[in-house]
Amino acid sequence: MQLDQRKRTVLQGVVWSYVETAEPVGSDNLAQRYSWWGVKSATIRNTLADLADLGYLTQPHTSAGRIPSDRGYRFYVDHLVEFGMADMQAAENAKGALHQERAETLERILKQTCALLTQLTHYTSVATRPRPADTRLRQVIAAPVGDSAILFVALLSSGDSETRLLSGKAALLALEDPLSLTHAVNAFNMQWAAKTIDSIRISLEAQLDVPADLVGGGKRVIYLEFVEAFKQIVASASANGAIMEGAREMFRQPEFHDVEKLDPVFATLQMHPRFVDDIVATPVSGDVAVVIGTENQVEPLHECSVVAAPYLVGTRERGSLGVIGPTRMAYDKVIPTVSYMAKSLTEMLSLIA
Repeated sequence: MQLDQRKRTVLQGVVWSYVETAEPVGSDNLAQRYSWWGVKSATIRNTLADLADLGYLTQPHTSAGRIPSDRGYRFYVDHLVEFGMADMQAAENAKGALHQERAETLERILKQTCALLTQLTHYTSVATRPRPADTRLRQVIAAPVGDSAILFVALLSSGDSETRLLSGKAALLALEDPLSLTHAVNAFNMQWAAKTIDSIRISLEAQLDVPADLVGGGKRVIYLEFVEAFKQIVASASANGAIMEGAREMFRQPEFHDVEKLDPVFATLQMHPRFVDDIVATPVSGDVAVVIGTENQVEPLHECSVVAAPYLVGTRERGSLGVIGPTRMAYDKVIPTVSYMAKSLTEMLSLIA
């Protein structure tokens, strides 16, 4: 429902005060803190009561002031928040640091991004790797290593790479006949390059026939060894979860000083590492998803809010970047910061796609 201007102003004041102090907010506090409103304490008290009756505020104790409910935070985020970057220069510096990392692996880039996001927001940050279903194989390369092994490298469209050291009969055949190794590499790239990891997985599970030009000789054995190695790579990619930085920031929040209260939150993050992707996939307006308290599908996160945005690698692969904190979150600073960092990450990763 819509709120009149006085209720909107008082709700905004409660959110501002509670985010800053983590203490319930009373009418006298608001009257003194926002004297420029020109509203008496008694009028504010009545407005607080009305907002509580409407479900936008709650009262932890009978004699205490009010705090925003999940519904109150949602109204604030949707209608009242005034966005502003906490420190634009710091964000620009963070963007510069990301570009300096462009030659590194995707894993390192995501960790660095999370660390910078935590530094900017003072909340725990999380990033998911691009979903394997969207990631494509760019090419494989292989080369002899020593006297009895082959180094097999798969280059992915995410900019990351996977390596396996192959030994046994295939390696010996490759060392004896380097041309067979070249034929096997070319055939593998001809059949699988530019296809998604997910489609390759489905095809490999179907046990497709070996290409006709590889029948006979050592090249067939080498090719089949490549297939087994790539099956391992697909399994590893599918198991990848999320990267989390700044976990200690949770302990700094008054709401989570009780370790027993915080433990299920971290257990959930470990068990459901890709929940941020599900949040980003939820239809929202704009480029940032905000899920508050009980809006979270995972019950242990009902006292947390998540602000997340998607990032792209090239034009296809998508992962998610965001922060997790108490519902008493500085949304006006966090939302634009997450948006800015996700866009910067997309821009930078386009260089390695």
